[in-house]
Amino acid sequence: MNDNERAEVIDMTTLSYTEVGKAGQNATPAEACEGKLRACAYVRQDFEEMAKKWTRPDGQKTRIAGCAEQHGWHLMDTHEDIGWAGDCLNRPGLIAMLAELGFDVLVIDRTDRLACKKEDLDFLLALLDEHGITCVPATWSWEPLAQYMRWWYRTKGNAIYSKLDAVTAKAQA
Repeated sequence: MNDNERAEVIDMTTLSYTEVGKAGQNATPAEACEGKLRACAYVRQDFEEMAKKWTRPDGQKTRIAGCAEQHGWHLMDTHEDIGWAGDCLNRPGLIAMLAELGFDVLVIDRTDRLACKKEDLDFLLALLDEHGITCVPATWSWEPLAQYMRWWYRTKGNAIYSKLDAVTAKAQA
């Protein structure tokens, strides 16, 4: 997929999604996105993972864009950290994303793309939650951190996870 095709995929994520949203949210520069959750993508690949196909940034971006499109979220921005290990929180793309915080949903490919240690994940989830941001992996897995993140949001009664769980239950029925 070339850059133009990828841009088209990202542009396609502007479908209407009004079932879950923030009441009273001020309008953003993207007035055309009214009623849609604003999403931000985060992509990370460690130098040691360069040979692994599933960690390639293009693949992560495609899966993230697909997740945003599936849920009707408006994908506004993508932050990347290529060559950075997951056990380091001092990553330039992560820091830039956390400085922005002008979005509702952080979409990552897998939980380990955001953090590889539970204490780091706790810190990031609490920080995002403090700003009303929910982190959603585009690719669900059974790895412990992914399950922990699901549990963390479910115990808080997170509206986005409630919606995701309802869609999953409906698909399995």
